[in-house]
Amino acid sequence: MLDKYLKPAVLAILRPVAGLFIRLGLSPDLLTLTGLLMNLVAAVAFAMSQLRWGAAIMLSAGLCDILDGQVAREGRKETKFGALLDSTTDRYSEIFLYFGIGAYFVRTGQWGACGVLFFALCGSLMVSYVRARAEGLGEECKVGFMQRPERIVALAFGGLVGPPALLFVLVLLAVTTNFTVLERLAYVRAKLKSRPGSTTLQNS
Repeated sequence: MLDKYLKPAVLAILRPVAGLFIRLGLSPDLLTLTGLLMNLVAAVAFAMSQLRWGAAIMLSAGLCDILDGQVAREGRKETKFGALLDSTTDRYSEIFLYFGIGAYFVRTGQWGACGVLFFALCGSLMVSYVRARAEGLGEECKVGFMQRPERIVALAFGGLVGPPALLFVLVLLAVTTNFTVLERLAYVRAKLKSRPGSTTLQNS
């Protein structure tokens, strides 16, 4: 949803910055790793109860995540390894962020919130896994609402507004991410069944 409506506008705004990075010869992989490091810092901020700082740093890291792809495309530096590195660091970034938020809940004695966070993390990782597995089977799978951009914006919103909003966002993510997993499974199942001569595939 954000990829369709918001990302084009953000890309247009960031194009001069991407052009500067290309002229400076900055590697897309360096921007990818910078985003990972910033998310680690955001996780520390969350753990130290600095929710607004954590949210702000997380959003800044999201700009790196956009810029690395833009620099790679417009600078003609796209590589298969770069795509793999980007996907891998995206997963680590989400784990870091949830860990930081979880540490905040532990420090403040909100054990029930930790349980909600667990299901939100599981759903977030599985949304990405199902898409990757579907693409491995030759099917594009971008259906569902809670893709990574939506999850990051939702977490940032919760962090900026405050603890009650953050908990509400995590409850929302725990429900919607796992629903998106089921939605993607149903979508891919229907696509595979519609293939001529489709066969049963073994689990990996």
